[in-house]
Amino acid sequence: MGSHSIIPPSSAHIWGAPNGCTGWVLMSQQFPEQEETPEAAEGTASHEIGSELIMCQTTGPTIPKSDHYVDKTASNGVVYTEEMFEAAEIYAKDVGEVMRSTAVFGGPNFGNEQKIKMPKIHELNEGTPDQFIFDGKTGNLYVWDYKFGFEIVEVFENWQLIDYTEGVLELLEVNGITDQHITVHMRVVQPRAHHRDGIIREWVVKASDLRAHFNTLHMNAAISLGNDAICNTGPHCKHCVARHACGPAIQAGTGMYEVLGKPVPLIMSPAAKGAQLTLIKKARKYLESLESGFEEEIKHEIRTGTDIPGWLVAMGQGHEKWIKPAEEVATMGDLMGFDVRKPLAVKTPTQVRQLGIDDSVIKEYSIKPNTGLKIVPDNGSKAKLLFGEIAS
Repeated sequence: MGSHSIIPPSSAHIWGAPNGCTGWVLMSQQFPEQEETPEAAEGTASHEIGSELIMCQTTGPTIPKSDHYVDKTASNGVVYTEEMFEAAEIYAKDVGEVMRSTAVFGGPNFGNEQKIKMPKIHELNEGTPDQFIFDGKTGNLYVWDYKFGFEIVEVFENWQLIDYTEGVLELLEVNGITDQHITVHMRVVQPRAHHRDGIIREWVVKASDLRAHFNTLHMNAAISLGNDAICNTGPHCKHCVARHACGPAIQAGTGMYEVLGKPVPLIMSPAAKGAQLTLIKKARKYLESLESGFEEEIKHEIRTGTDIPGWLVAMGQGHEKWIKPAEEVATMGDLMGFDVRKPLAVKTPTQVRQLGIDDSVIKEYSIKPNTGLKIVPDNGSKAKLLFGEIAS
């Protein structure tokens, strides 16, 4: 996947977004990530599969089967799993459909894991979008971000995709006149995350309507390397590599914990109830981010020989699994006098849909059960879309 730049698009939601944390850039340089997390390593491995499956479609519609990958090793040493393949296949098929509809299978309008620069944002701003396709005939630009993880990533005003889009427009030499005739389709493909809008989500916007976003990124990128950079707390603290050493993050976490410890009136107005719930959820996120930050730092120090009173490092263990083929395990069970075979299993409705069976047929045999009402934060995106602040 390549090394990250000092001002990476993957963290644009931190350093580049309004009310973000411009101090993150310098803080992340002082406290670089010690090692890749297992979750990140699995995501890298699944990205490799997705990239290869896409490139296979540049010469034809055929996509390799899972047995071509499963139990083999990725470039980072992670063993490919069936789940990695299935998720990557969904992403690759979505890209493949656009490839065939636009007849763009290569050339300058096609970028698969292609490193690009965004000098108009900042000379140090560069990164590698998962995939982009530009249909010069219709003026439609597609930019993808494939996520293997479970944590939901919203596509609306996704600053990582906005940053990538600016770089792609620069690469295509799009100017302030032609950008008015280009429609950008930003897509997040996240097969393992349960989102109300599905596993493939899209934000459609005119390229010219992104100018204000590009200006915001440019301004905050400049601030992040200057004397005016500030550390600002928010949801981004959860994955910040410097969260264990950041004064505002620590103060925010402990401060809200202290506030929550104070007595709360039994009779509260609707506004007060809403504010209290917001405070509780924010406090929990901050405390979780501080916990994980200190865990990583202490784990690293113990492994490098530093004694941390009250703490040790122990090897965690996942779920027990067979190392022999299923047929061999079944035979072992027969020899022992037990039937260890599972009942008939079939693919999930989503996996069957990917095979090409009509959705109306699948709906006759499946159901998406309601899981009960739940409240979700209102970030204003619905109002923006409804009232046309940003075209979609």
